[in-house]
Amino acid sequence: MTPRLVAASFVAACGLFSAPVQAQYQGIVSLPPVGPGDSRLLLGGATILRPAYLGSDDLTLMVLPYIDYANRSGFFASTGSGIGYSFVNTATTQVGARLIPRFGRRESQSSDLRGMGDIGFGAEASVYWTQALSRAWTLGVNVRGGDKGAEFDAGVRRDLQLGPATRMSLTAFVTAGNAKSQQTWFGVDAGQSLASGYAPYSPSSGLRNAQLALSANHFFAGRWIAIGGIGFGHLLGDAADSPIVRQRTNATAFAAIGYQMF
Repeated sequence: MTPRLVAASFVAACGLFSAPVQAQYQGIVSLPPVGPGDSRLLLGGATILRPAYLGSDDLTLMVLPYIDYANRSGFFASTGSGIGYSFVNTATTQVGARLIPRFGRRESQSSDLRGMGDIGFGAEASVYWTQALSRAWTLGVNVRGGDKGAEFDAGVRRDLQLGPATRMSLTAFVTAGNAKSQQTWFGVDAGQSLASGYAPYSPSSGLRNAQLALSANHFFAGRWIAIGGIGFGHLLGDAADSPIVRQRTNATAFAAIGYQMF
C-alpha cells in the first residue's frame, strides 16, 4: 500500500468518526485527502463511543457503515466527508466544495434534553481549503452552513509514518459558530424553557470548541485496514455556559475495519 493511500484512509476514517457527533467534529479531519492520485473504494464498518450530545455526560454506542470513494478527477463520496469535488487537486493544495451530513439531536437521547425538542437530520454546504506544508504537516480551513446556522473550522494535522503499512496522525482544530448555530445547539428559547425548566438562554456567535484527535491505521492481509482513535473536545465561550451542558470536555473513541476494493 502506498503511503498516500494510508494517509487517505486515515482522513476518511476520521471523517466517519466525526460524522455522528452532530457534525461537531467535522473540521480538517473530515476533509478529503491531500493530492491527486488513483481512484479508490474502501468499504467496512465502525463502532463509535460518543457523548449523547455535545456537552453531555451520557455516552452512547453506535455501529455505522464505512464507505469511502475517491476519483482521481477530484470527485469524492464518503460516509464522513460527504459528497463533493476538489476543483484544485494538486500534491500540496486542495480547494473544493461538498455537501456533508448534519446529524440532528433527539430529546430521547438524554434525560437532560427533556423538553428541548428534536433537531432534525439535514445537510450542509461546505467549501474547504487544505495546504500541505510538508509531508508531515497540513493546514486546513472549512466553512459550512445550512438551515441550522453557519460554522467555521480551522486546524492543523501532523502525520507520522511508523512503517510501510502503519500511520499515525494528530489533528488539532477550533470551531466557531454564528448566532443561529449557537442558538440551535446550545440555546434555550421561550418554548423550550417552558417545557424543560431551563432558563432562557441566547448564546452569541464566536468560538465554540477546540478539538484534539489522535488516530492510527494499519494495513494487513493485503487490502484490509484496521483503524482506531480517540478525540477530546472542550467547549468554549457561550456554548460552554449553556444550561444544557453537563460536561465541558468530551471524549469520543472509535474503531473501524475496512477493505480496499480498488
